[in-house]
Amino acid sequence: MVRLATRIILTILCSLKVRNAENIPIKGAYIIAANHISWFDGFVLITLFKEKITFLTADYLFKKPIVRRAFLSRLGCIPVSQIQPRKAIRKALSMLKNGEIIAVFPEGGVRLTKEMQEIKRGAFFLAHTAKVPIIPVGIQGTNHIFSLSHKIPRPGKIIVDIGEPIYPEETDGEIGEFVVTEITELVKY
Repeated sequence: MVRLATRIILTILCSLKVRNAENIPIKGAYIIAANHISWFDGFVLITLFKEKITFLTADYLFKKPIVRRAFLSRLGCIPVSQIQPRKAIRKALSMLKNGEIIAVFPEGGVRLTKEMQEIKRGAFFLAHTAKVPIIPVGIQGTNHIFSLSHKIPRPGKIIVDIGEPIYPEETDGEIGEFVVTEITELVKY
């Protein structure tokens, strides 16, 4: 239902361009790691990826009853507490081991700049532990269509660029920095 509603919104308001969709794995578990420039980014990902996606979501959003009931609970989001993240990590690892897909915004919240900010390390820990690839995704344009400063969405263009899978065992050293570099490259166009 969310996927259909988002497609309708995208059709009416937006020109959506997807680059490198062939980089999406056909089967198996993986982690989607994307930049986060608008609250609408998650909905765009739900529309583009055909399989069900479970998002790791900041636990404070679950304290907002309308947001929790209308979206987060229905989408099966996993609340992540910065104080005690272990429960969320166990749940996400279990899902990955069952072949499911997890999505994260490594910056931990909406950022209004093209350059990625300080990142959280949870997604990279999950990828190493579950031995699954990370799919870097660069999103552009959602911040102009669904802006915090405008109450009404504006027509515009959204560009989503999907990077090649990054396998933790094939990276030397810090996978987090590598993924951030890849996402930053994807939004330069």
